[in-house]
Amino acid sequence: MSSLFARPFIAKVIVLTSLCLGLGASGLRAEIRTLTDRQGRSLKAEVVSVEDDKVTIRREDGQTFTLSLATLSDDDQQSLKDWATQQAAKPKTLPPGAITVTLSRAIFETKKSTVDVKLTTGETVKNGRSLTEDKWGYAVNLTNRTPQPIDNLRAEYRLFATVDDIQVKATVKQGLKKKEYASQIPAIKEFSQVAFRTETISAIKTHYNGNIVAAKSGESSSRETLSGIWIRIYQGEDLVYETAMPDSLRTTEKW
Repeated sequence: MSSLFARPFIAKVIVLTSLCLGLGASGLRAEIRTLTDRQGRSLKAEVVSVEDDKVTIRREDGQTFTLSLATLSDDDQQSLKDWATQQAAKPKTLPPGAITVTLSRAIFETKKSTVDVKLTTGETVKNGRSLTEDKWGYAVNLTNRTPQPIDNLRAEYRLFATVDDIQVKATVKQGLKKKEYASQIPAIKEFSQVAFRTETISAIKTHYNGNIVAAKSGESSSRETLSGIWIRIYQGEDLVYETAMPDSLRTTEKW
């Protein structure tokens, strides 16, 4: 503590008032506060948090220190305690741009099988149909762009894949199938990232072996494909981020 206050210059530091102030183009808006120790020496510092009898501050050079409140003046101790109480009572609403999300799709599992096929003549062809089931999902990476940890997050998302069954294609319009899921998201430290994998949706490739074709469509193979994801990130009950890949899902499909 003494070495911090004994420095020959006063570093410009900011006291963060709360995340709900918002992120502008130049960063988080905040106020400037000067801390004074019991020897009367002053230092301007970014107050990151106040917990119990400790205060965490960050200097302009990015170095963070945790100090005992008891080393500060009585006025500063009371002021910081009041500030911490006010912050705890405020609803924690994330500002625009507080988090960003990147999505990468991948096949998480593949299953292959064969089934017997009964022909229209009544004959059964053993292993006449081959099935490949690819289970597609997404790796989701979330970045906290603020100097405060973000918690109480969850993701709700919809996975979409094409419907392309050659046995029914002649009578059923090709479209999308959808799976709905939700995932809790670990707390994200300040200026840090967390990642999770979504659940999966199946895309099935079908192929009739030999000269067999589907009776209704006259085709020997079909292929379903992953169409995309529509994801929403909530903090508590507040929607704080939303995206879709492709973005057209938000207009062509229903949540």
